[in-house]
Amino acid sequence: MTANVMVVVERQFDTPREAVFRAWVEPEELSRWRGSPGWHVEEATAGDRALGGRHHHVKVRDNDSATRVTTDGVYTEYFSPDVFVSRERITGDPGIDPEEPLELRVEFTKYGRNGTLLRIIQGPYDPDVAGWHGEGWEKELTRLAAYLGETSTVGGAR
Repeated sequence: MTANVMVVVERQFDTPREAVFRAWVEPEELSRWRGSPGWHVEEATAGDRALGGRHHHVKVRDNDSATRVTTDGVYTEYFSPDVFVSRERITGDPGIDPEEPLELRVEFTKYGRNGTLLRIIQGPYDPDVAGWHGEGWEKELTRLAAYLGETSTVGGAR
């Protein structure tokens, strides 16, 4: 089957876009929310947060530390706090060919007075796994919402 399906997911947050953007690109923040339920980020690093900068993270299944999904990416666009695009190689996910890079585009649009409309576009995926990856993003964004809610009330507003 030919990988030709792009997954698109949107979510609104009652959080300023600078804070939402930071949650995506700062390794210590990314490690606190990325991963679907039952997973966590064990390692996250970032090089230059700019065009050509590299980033890396490893998701690990909570009940099986041998099950790991590694993402290695390079920013092909980077405009803080508006958008970043990353060309990524993902290994350890049975639905993704690690030899074929995916593109991840994340857009952060000011929404209302102090909110953010987040839009994720990722692919191309094989048609038979695209829906599963869309559901995975929905679960991760639920975790991001919880993280942003914690950080805006604990330790002061962002």
